[in-house]
Amino acid sequence: MALSISSEAFSRFDRLSFVTRHPARAGLGGEHRSRRRAASTDFVDHRPYSAGDDFRRIDWNVYGRLGSLQVKVTEGRERLHVLLVLDCSSSMAYGQPDKLQFAAQLVAALGYIGMVRSDSVRIACLTDATAPPGFGPFGRRARMPQLVADLSRITPAGLVDLNAGLSGCLGASPERPLVIVVSDLLALPGVSRGLDSLQAMHADVVVLHVVSTEEMNPHLSGEVELVDAETDEVLEIGVSLDTLAAYRARFAAWLADRQTDCSQRGIRYVRLASHRPLASVVLEDLRRGGVVR
Repeated sequence: MALSISSEAFSRFDRLSFVTRHPARAGLGGEHRSRRRAASTDFVDHRPYSAGDDFRRIDWNVYGRLGSLQVKVTEGRERLHVLLVLDCSSSMAYGQPDKLQFAAQLVAALGYIGMVRSDSVRIACLTDATAPPGFGPFGRRARMPQLVADLSRITPAGLVDLNAGLSGCLGASPERPLVIVVSDLLALPGVSRGLDSLQAMHADVVVLHVVSTEEMNPHLSGEVELVDAETDEVLEIGVSLDTLAAYRARFAAWLADRQTDCSQRGIRYVRLASHRPLASVVLEDLRRGGVVR
């Protein structure tokens, strides 16, 4: 797979950062709020002076007003653990442009956003392999060429058990990572079990649901032969206007169910059309969905 992402598009993402619901825990030196109190310029609160405290942290203005010694409490800034999960099942290799190409480009852009902020970025590819390939961690934007090269080697992987892949993708991951799943969610019986497993490991989960124009509005008529992209199962049907109307209604209901699956779990869900330009997806759709800011 040849990724085509321009440096111009990347430069537009320089000011973005991930929105996370959990404090960062990947070590000092990043730009996300930390659980730890540390010497910094980010003021949080005051507390009474205790023996042994650094005199330089006493707020003498407060002493002048109240007559009590109060120490400034500041907040450290840390790097964020980010896991980008890419669905590589063969159903993703559909549409113009195909969903897998779009998703790989999006993962590259998300990786860039994390590395600009010095986050610890890893990529997990959901495939049919017992030990799916993974890349990283990447921590600096100088590693971006390697990230793109790794993603460029991805190929459609046939039938993938998304629930098993999601359940096992974290491994021995650090506490409370941000996990962004990029998938078309075409799996039976859905991906609820996998999402539950991620949340059970205290991950802050985001689902980016990739949908192609051809799926939303297929242009078919007459007698057609449909071939399952993952199982090669063949279905012969006659397509009429009524057939297409029924399909669109069922597909819309299925999309609504996937969004409900996420919202009921408190998971951020953003539906993405694979024909939209990458910059528009990141700067508009992901901002609107509260994934980046």
